[in-house]
Amino acid sequence: MPHLSRFLSGLALMLTLPLSGCLDTGPDVVCVDVERVLSQSKAAQQANEHLGKVQTILQNGLAAYQEELKKRPDEKHHQELRQGLALLQRQMALEQAAARDVVSKHMLAQIEAWRADKGDVAVMARQNVLSAPASMDITAEIISRMDAGSVQFAELPRVSIRTHADGPDEAAPAAKEKPAKTPNKK
Repeated sequence: MPHLSRFLSGLALMLTLPLSGCLDTGPDVVCVDVERVLSQSKAAQQANEHLGKVQTILQNGLAAYQEELKKRPDEKHHQELRQGLALLQRQMALEQAAARDVVSKHMLAQIEAWRADKGDVAVMARQNVLSAPASMDITAEIISRMDAGSVQFAELPRVSIRTHADGPDEAAPAAKEKPAKTPNKK
């Protein structure tokens, strides 16, 4: 009988070890489809609307600039037009990067808030996971949290046009909304 009691106690010990935390696997891991968040969230849609307005302003500025340069059709003015176009294209790229940054920061804040609610959980980008069950994907939860919040984008740019013919103290012939981001020519 003493052997039976030792056998049963050993068996009981072996059965309780997995439940005791001795075989802890570490933190849980979940994933978020970042591209889906950056394209389907309300913040991403607001970013696209904002960028549409920026593009309209910049295109109107370019059109005004082209009209101004049509008054002087020589090669020097065509070079000014190319420089102005390049400046407006750089401005659009900066605006796109800034809008994406706003949405990305909002996404990261919502992921951190989700983690604070859930505890010891690692969150990975779905794009970096080769294979995972759908139960590990929290993208819909993150989009829902993002949609409940709000984001603020930068002010719309202003475009003011000055050609080389304009003196430094003359008013610009065409002005839109934000003079800090302009194709100024002196």
